[in-house]
Amino acid sequence: MMVFLPLNLRIDNRSILFVGGGSLAMHKIRTVERFTRNITILAPEIDPEVHARGFSEILKPSEKKDLEGYFLVYAATGDHSLDLCIRDDARSLGILVNVIDNREESDFISPAVLKHDDMTIAVSSNGMNARKSVEWRNRIRDMVESWE
Repeated sequence: MMVFLPLNLRIDNRSILFVGGGSLAMHKIRTVERFTRNITILAPEIDPEVHARGFSEILKPSEKKDLEGYFLVYAATGDHSLDLCIRDDARSLGILVNVIDNREESDFISPAVLKHDDMTIAVSSNGMNARKSVEWRNRIRDMVESWE
């Protein structure tokens, strides 16, 4: 059984790399951008919605040397074998990597997050049921909003 330790990582002063510039990456970018603007997108092509976010962009296929210096890497190309190569490259450089939508291949996963004022609430199913995590987060959000 895979178990992930819930942690709050300081990333406002760290560089985050998304390898892949499509809708798969966009889904996680929406979460990460609430905590930092230090995001770089590496992909041969970048979806207009991702581009509109205004992050640093590197328009080329991924190479191992491109990962150097990043704190976290999200492999989000949509190509499973390429994502695994990115994972292997990141790990060889000592960088934690998330293979989007594949908890078995990931060093970390991202929970469903609720930010409210100074509070951050994370709901995780250890990657087993993202839909249920989002449902629980939304229920908690509704409760918090009803208290005000």
